[in-house]
Amino acid sequence: MEIQKATGIVLHSRHFGEADVLARIFTREYGKRNFVFKGLKKSRSRAPSAAEPGTRLELVYYYHDTRDYHTVNEFKVSSHSIRIRSDLKKILHLYFLLDIADKTTGYNDPSTPLFRLIDSGIHALAETENAEMFTAFFIIHMLRIHGILPDLSRCKVCGREDFKAFSIDTTDFFPVCDSCGARRTGGSLALGRDAREFIRQSLVSKYAAINHAHYDSAEILNIVFYLALFIENYFHAELKSKDMLFSIARGD
Repeated sequence: MEIQKATGIVLHSRHFGEADVLARIFTREYGKRNFVFKGLKKSRSRAPSAAEPGTRLELVYYYHDTRDYHTVNEFKVSSHSIRIRSDLKKILHLYFLLDIADKTTGYNDPSTPLFRLIDSGIHALAETENAEMFTAFFIIHMLRIHGILPDLSRCKVCGREDFKAFSIDTTDFFPVCDSCGARRTGGSLALGRDAREFIRQSLVSKYAAINHAHYDSAEILNIVFYLALFIENYFHAELKSKDMLFSIARGD
């Protein structure tokens, strides 16, 4: 056992027993790890918000190389995303993005670009007026960091580049043009040229530099839906936050 220090962002947490809280935290120094906050639920001197998803912490903890959970000794909350927690829609988007970060990362695998994306992304989500657009932007960059975002410039079936409407094959996230898609069985969401342009803009521009008014929120939400299905297929994982997010977003 040794004492370690780390800066981390809480991805997921749950109560354990009468007073403890278990949390998965993505740390800048060591990647994703599990932690236990002893007595946090009943503590009068330590903020319970420390273990809430989206919170950024400075941690001092006992590292046990043979245990699943490492015991937090000291912590300091450096960011709590209060502005997000007053907006139900943004809360759902925050949990969705943290769920994706959790499901697409392994333990003890640090990534400075990914940590920076999550950290800056929480602040950007708090400031944006279009949560759907930022969520799509965030996931596109996360897939780029993971090295699994394919080329969307040509149809995977016929190779055309001049198509307008298209769908996405969620097994590999390659586009299928409207002509080829019409010959396939089963229905799928149709995306337009603006969807391709938004993805292209996301990869070459900062979020604030994108003309948000140019894009339709429903179209962007369809991109997010395709991205979610692709992630579930690629990583063989279930995004439990997905159904609630899309149910609220589409007014079901």
